[in-house]
Amino acid sequence: MNQNVLILGLHRVGFPPPNAKIRGLFVSPKMLSFELWLLEKLGYRFATLKDAMLDPSGKTAVITFDDGYEDNYIDGLPVLDSYNAPATIFVVTADVGKKDVCWEEAGEQLPADMIDWEMLAELQRKGWEVGSHSHQHIHLDRRRSVDQESLICHSVFAIEERLGTVPISFAYPYGRFDENTKTILRRFGIRFAVTTEAPDRASRAASEDLLELKRLSLGGRRFYHYARVLFRTLAIVGFGESFRTVFREAGTRFVPVIAKRFGR
Repeated sequence: MNQNVLILGLHRVGFPPPNAKIRGLFVSPKMLSFELWLLEKLGYRFATLKDAMLDPSGKTAVITFDDGYEDNYIDGLPVLDSYNAPATIFVVTADVGKKDVCWEEAGEQLPADMIDWEMLAELQRKGWEVGSHSHQHIHLDRRRSVDQESLICHSVFAIEERLGTVPISFAYPYGRFDENTKTILRRFGIRFAVTTEAPDRASRAASEDLLELKRLSLGGRRFYHYARVLFRTLAIVGFGESFRTVFREAGTRFVPVIAKRFGR
């Protein structure tokens, strides 16, 4: 993978309810805005995963959303629009448009409303990419090859039928897969797949399997979350000039933002 491509992984946009177990799956709109602002100041352009991988010229940041939550459209889209940033959203096709969705294998029973096909069509018109997250949100590596094939096939064909485009990008549910999964993805025309593994500078510089692309995960809303996002991002893209670039902005936005906790 081109070392100038940075892929970010997100799930939900908003604030975790008190009963949420995996609170890191939520990113506040302001935290999302902060990360986009940071990447913009570091000289990154924004592109979908497909466009970034097909044309990896310059420094490119890819925003990805897993699962296909309705809040990606309601609360995430306005933030991304303000930065002219398209994103890639990976949908669980069996659950598109459903309400109060829970997944047995998720380890958390937190009902969520999912994005519908009309919203996805609008996102696609705005330049977003709709990728596959399988037909069901299950651990693919726990399933027989024939079952994996059915799930991937159903998902790819559903996106093509409903949106008129054949997806070439995929996100592994729970980040789990095996060699059978990758073989099946290639059979159905999937060229790029993202994991839940975190990147580092060495892995980004190395030649990577395009079906095992790593992502920087974002989440949080409090003061220390902003500091963590800042230093994780700079650690991956390189401190040096990046650090100086960011803190040239300190008097105009960064310090006031942190001082106000840039959260709720």
